[in-house]
Amino acid sequence: MSRLAGKVALVTGAGRGIGRATATRLAAEGAAVALVARRTEDTAALAAELAAVGGKALALAADVTDESAVEDAVARTVAELGGLDILVTCAAAPGASGPAEETSLEQWRSLVDTDLTGVFLACRAAARPMLTSRSGRIVNLASFHVVATYPQRAAYVAAKAGVVGLTQALAVEWGGRGITVNAVAPGPIRTERTSWFIRQDTGAAAGMTGRTPTGRIGEPEEVADVIAFLAGDDARHVTGQTIVVDGGWTRNAWWGSHPFPG
Repeated sequence: MSRLAGKVALVTGAGRGIGRATATRLAAEGAAVALVARRTEDTAALAAELAAVGGKALALAADVTDESAVEDAVARTVAELGGLDILVTCAAAPGASGPAEETSLEQWRSLVDTDLTGVFLACRAAARPMLTSRSGRIVNLASFHVVATYPQRAAYVAAKAGVVGLTQALAVEWGGRGITVNAVAPGPIRTERTSWFIRQDTGAAAGMTGRTPTGRIGEPEEVADVIAFLAGDDARHVTGQTIVVDGGWTRNAWWGSHPFPG
């Protein structure tokens, strides 16, 4: 596949999970990819893997809550890979869960700084070269929690809802200047975080699959497939949208076996 040949992409949170799967997919489509994570140790191995199969990748260290680090990552991407056409924001803080009344301000700020402010900083920095070239694709990672949630996720839900709002605002502001901005909202996906959650609660996997019409937990590559679509020319008239990738989880009101009894 080479739908993105000649394009340059920057993926935050590229060291693992959906970010890693997305970077791999974009490279397979022909894009040169800047892999951004807090430490290059998280992305250097992936960069080597992509290079070994003929891809072009650049491992960069940046904390997305650090304005200057984000600006530097974008500048290095433009300088070393020759431009910037695609931004995918997958960086995320460790999930803060617990009763809202017991959530500390430190926990709130840590999550919102990464999951929302970090997205804004990356979008703002990436937009500058995109606005100059009057062309760009931005895809932000939201969550199915913006559609249907459960208790003890107040900070996370607020941050991801902010990502959806930011995505819509930027799509309206930059649409006439050549940039599309969309969000992808994954449901239960087999990432390290989900696997950890399942290990803590042996009934969690059955609960997830029981409510999901497709009958299984999704894979990171299936989210990457949708992101790759939004990053390409086939989605040139799609902007301001949030696409939920959850196997129908948020559309199913019945938690149990199918069909609905009675």
